[in-house]
Order: sequence, then C-alpha cells, then structure tokens
Amino acid sequence: MNIIDFHCDTLTMLKPEEESFEKNSHMVDLERLEQAGVRVQCCAAFVPTGMFPPEVRDQKSMEAFLRVQKVWKSVISRYPDRLLPVRSSEEMERCFREKKTGLLLTIEDGGVCGQDLSNVQKVFDLGVRLITLTWNYENAFGIPNGNEGGLKPLGIEAVEEMNRLGILVDVSHLSDDGFWDVQKHSKRPFLASHSNARAVTDHQRNLTDDMIRAVAQAGGVIGLNFAPAFLGGEEESRVSDMVRHVLHIREKGGAEVLALGSDFDGIRGKLEIDGPDKFELLWEALCRAGLSETELEGMWHGNGERLLADVLPGSCV
Repeated sequence: MNIIDFHCDTLTMLKPEEESFEKNSHMVDLERLEQAGVRVQCCAAFVPTGMFPPEVRDQKSMEAFLRVQKVWKSVISRYPDRLLPVRSSEEMERCFREKKTGLLLTIEDGGVCGQDLSNVQKVFDLGVRLITLTWNYENAFGIPNGNEGGLKPLGIEAVEEMNRLGILVDVSHLSDDGFWDVQKHSKRPFLASHSNARAVTDHQRNLTDDMIRAVAQAGGVIGLNFAPAFLGGEEESRVSDMVRHVLHIREKGGAEVLALGSDFDGIRGKLEIDGPDKFELLWEALCRAGLSETELEGMWHGNGERLLADVLPGSCV
C-alpha cells in the first residue's frame, strides 16, 4: 500500500537530542511510516507566529522555523537508506520507485515569512514545498478562519511567488474570503492539506460545498483531517465519521479531490486511528461504504501524486 499524507506535526514536536525519529512515543515515527507504506509524509514546521510579541515576531518566527528545518535535515541525513527529501517531482517519483519514505517540509503559518516577500524564496531554498498561508492568527499574508477579510496584498504576491517557485498553496486555516482570494489568484492547483466538509460538521476549519468544488476544479486535493472536532466528535475521532466526510466530499467534488491529511501529532482525544500503521482501518471502512479500489488508490496516493507532479519543480538542479 502506497500513501501520501499531507499533514503531520511530528518534526515540530520531536526533540532529536532526547528521542529518535526511528521509534518514539509520538504518533509518527519511521517504523510506523514504513509499516504503512507511506511514500510521502508532509511534515509541518508549525510556528504560531501570533504568539510572539510584535516587536520580535518576524525574527522569532523565522528562528522557530529554522529549528524544525534543521530537524528535518538531520533526520533525513541519519537514515539515508530509508528516508529521502521531497523537493521535486523527481524526488517524489524516486520514493515510489525505491519504496522509501519521503519527507516533504511544510510551513504551517505563512507568517514565518514576515513582511518580506523574499523570504518565500528563502524558505524554498531551505526545502519548503508547501505553505499553509495562515494558522489561527492574522499575519502579513491574510486573515485566518472564523474572521472577516481575506488575503492582504502581500498574501496575493506570496501566492503568485509560490506558483512561480513550485510551492503548494494551502488554504487550511485560511478565512472563507481568503479561500476565494486564493481561488481567484492562484494559477496552479492548490489544496486544503487538513480540512473536512462543513456540511457534515459545521466547523469553521472545514470547507463548504462550493469550496470543495472549487478545489476540485482547480485540480487540487483535500486532505482528510482526523481531529475529533472536525469530524463531528467532541473528544473522539471515529472511522465512521471519517467515512461520512469522505463520501460527502466525493459527492460534491469527485473522487479525484480525495486525499489524506491526518494531522497526526497535532490532534488529541480518543483516536481510532492514532498513527499511519492504522490507515488500513479507514481503507477497509471506505471499501465497505462503496469506494472502488481505483478511488481508494487515488485517495491514498494517486491524487496527491498528480498534484505534486503538477506543482513541484521537476528536479532540484
């Protein structure tokens, strides 16, 4: 089984001086990724930039990102026979061809780039290939979920620069107005890396039916989030609720928009699927719910492969 998971927070949580990426107490480690057949794991540098005082926000945000980027590099270098960086479609294809696990570095909160558009190029050069434009705080790019207002002028420029460089534009955590700004200004497919269906669970982080259709029409994907609140449970993440969201998203956007965005190590509660080694429980449930093997293969990796091939640079040369 081959898998692409568009969001986890493990590298932000990992303390390399105290624990190993190969096997640890987090939801994601190398042993579980290999057991599941994960070919690309998107690993977020989660930096809640709004928590830093304004006078040092840009500096502290970049420092926090650089710490996680260093962890990403060190983890890959420690297991060169088992892990690969994913910075291009060529490297993605190598993960599938050689049956290795690829780690794609992402930023959760574009505020890491501060007020300086050149920082988009900087983080690209450091390996970033996906940026979640906002987290739950306003930043220089735009307004987060649950608030009025969309992308700011710098945010529109950032989307255009990400399109140019080959960085995935991620609308998870963005406001509704911001979503439609991305839909208007992005010339390349965009995604919601870890969001569900608002019609199934009325949560501001989930997507409306019109949004689901817009992501699909743009050639993007929606990564199913395993967080209890987004699925419909207060404290419990249930496979049965995941199935309800998947069926709704498929109905509104088609099977080609389906993907995985677990949010492992960024979610809490009683989790039926608490690591990549249990993805098969969802596969089995969706099979019983009527998804074909072709649709499941698309959700597990095929749709994500298409998106990454469309957006990432062809090579790192």
